[in-house]
Amino acid sequence: MITIAAEAGFQAGQSAAVADSSLKTAIREMDDAKHRAVLWFADIMTRRLYRMLGYSNMPQYAAAELKFSKTRAGDFIRLARKLEQLPAVKKSLADGNLGYTKLVEIIKIATPVTEEHWVAEASKTGRRELAQKVKRVKAKARRRQTEIGQGSLLKESPSEKKLAAEAPVRVALEMTPEQFARFEALMEKVRKIGAVPAGASRVDTLLAGLDELVRGTSNDVTQDNKKDSTKSTRRRVFSPPFQIHVHRCPECSKMSVQTSRGELELCDADARRAECDARIKQPGKPNTATITPGRRSEVLRRDRYRCQAPGCGNSRFLEVHHIKSRSHGGGNTLDNLITLCSGCHRLHHEGRLRT
Repeated sequence: MITIAAEAGFQAGQSAAVADSSLKTAIREMDDAKHRAVLWFADIMTRRLYRMLGYSNMPQYAAAELKFSKTRAGDFIRLARKLEQLPAVKKSLADGNLGYTKLVEIIKIATPVTEEHWVAEASKTGRRELAQKVKRVKAKARRRQTEIGQGSLLKESPSEKKLAAEAPVRVALEMTPEQFARFEALMEKVRKIGAVPAGASRVDTLLAGLDELVRGTSNDVTQDNKKDSTKSTRRRVFSPPFQIHVHRCPECSKMSVQTSRGELELCDADARRAECDARIKQPGKPNTATITPGRRSEVLRRDRYRCQAPGCGNSRFLEVHHIKSRSHGGGNTLDNLITLCSGCHRLHHEGRLRT
């Protein structure tokens, strides 16, 4: 039996077997080093340890101390932010069960609902096979806008169809340097005025800023709330939060919305959210609301216009939730209704939040 010893350092002139073994060992070590680097990077960024090291932000620290380019720093920051949203992925990475190359693939598609599936998928498939499955599910998600109501021409498993419904919609913006500077300054201002809770994602921060703009330019201020010191109460609360048209298929009961990218199907959690607090329109019938305006106002006032999920307290994007669902006999009594923000409401219907 011939044993091939892979050298730690590079030595020219080795045999093909030694060169092959050394290269493979180096690649394994490189992948291991990268996944540990991402974890340490995320730890410093999340706990803001860069401040203790004399830097005001993570990009500044990455450029000065790690000698990262802007592109590389941006890649690591994106990975770190994703890890905070995906605890199962982060744990698998920390345990050494998930390598860097597979991490890069699954964060393209994983969500808090589907992350455990993708972690399991990564553990039993190679990187190339995993990349192909990610690509298929992303393609399926893009095809949803033309498939709704028409059926798919391609064979697909039920699991892939469900994963595609959960896939995030990516939006890209191109800005001039001046516009980007204004964007960052405005995002920081939104955080400082308390429009979003600490630790909110960039998407929630952006939406909260737009919401604040709309509220600031509208006249929907109720007279009886003008004397209230809580800013979040100065709003009209009679309409349900779903001010978009959600279509329910009369045959399959699937829900979808029209967007600039076509008709997109709602995932199960968002469909159940809409059923909690929305206005329903049926052909030939008057509009009805799942919760009457007066009762909705009463619930929000009781809960002081804040999300009642433990540790949240958000005052934006508030929705009224049925503790016992209407489909299981729950009514619109005060003790069966509770105020949740859209993020916590979705978590509840995903089965990941107890209220």
